[in-house]
Amino acid sequence: MIHQYGATANVLKMEEIEPPAIRGDEVLIRQFATSVNPIDCRMRTGYGRVIFSRKRGFELPLVLGRDVSGEVVKVGAAVKTLSVGDAVYGVPATKAQGAYAELVVAKANEVVPKPQSLTFTQAASLPYVGCTVWEALVTKAGLSAETAAGKRVFVQGGAGGIGSIAIQVLKAWGAYVATTCNKAQMSSVAKLGADLIVDYEKDDYALKLSDFDVALETIGGALEAKTLGILRTDGTSKFVTLSHPILQTFDQSGIVLGALKNIWQFSKNRRRAKRQGVGGYSWALFKPSAEALNAIRGLVDGGRLFPHIDREFALSDMVQAHQYCEQGKSNGKVIIRIQ
Repeated sequence: MIHQYGATANVLKMEEIEPPAIRGDEVLIRQFATSVNPIDCRMRTGYGRVIFSRKRGFELPLVLGRDVSGEVVKVGAAVKTLSVGDAVYGVPATKAQGAYAELVVAKANEVVPKPQSLTFTQAASLPYVGCTVWEALVTKAGLSAETAAGKRVFVQGGAGGIGSIAIQVLKAWGAYVATTCNKAQMSSVAKLGADLIVDYEKDDYALKLSDFDVALETIGGALEAKTLGILRTDGTSKFVTLSHPILQTFDQSGIVLGALKNIWQFSKNRRRAKRQGVGGYSWALFKPSAEALNAIRGLVDGGRLFPHIDREFALSDMVQAHQYCEQGKSNGKVIIRIQ
């Protein structure tokens, strides 16, 4: 838990709390594993507090963590789709206490049966990144199993949690995929199926890539202009970024002024993209999605997608896990073993 925002070693504390109660549309899950996502580390420092703290149940003291992987131990009176004993995975909406705990509450439509071919530890690597990738590629970029075949797609940062899942989903759908990573990550990223991998420490990907239909930007900043430059300029290409100022702007300027600043910045960026001949420009945010979780499960159990895990920590080593994740050098997901 955290009782205040701040550095890892100062605020993350192991505590015993009362078992959480559930409502009629919720289930109680005994956790076997979860994961550390970069967003967890940022939220620990106060990132997104203006938006998230307005949501009842998400106030300090707070249990962080999003990924759920465990067994249903109690169901609400209105739940018809799940039963006690079901093995599930998923990710609750960002409006309640999180998943760094032995017992977690989720709405019944936010978790689904976990992939049968995975352990609970492996399954914990997929929900948050899977739903985020789905929102970016499917909802924003308009790709699907029916439309992605033959498309040229660039994924920034192929070794990360988002990139590793995006590459595998796109390859399963028949797309041509280019990505970036460093030399040490090259071999593991190649196993994900990427068609072209650029070593960003050695080469400038913007000079090696061109005429892409879709780009998924995960780092942003100065790289956004570079990534826009590798897209087709005939008005048909689409750019989607997961690195945008939405939550930071709200933190700095409050709800009303923050909203106005975000609208202005998005409009400015979209106009720039349009002037370059890019057809679509989007900011993507994580959204829980049973559709995404079921699709990921189908790819996993069909042998088309595999967890990309870097390191495992015990729940009692959460401080070290956050510190490792914050280094930004992980090659795959950082997993937390709970049971």
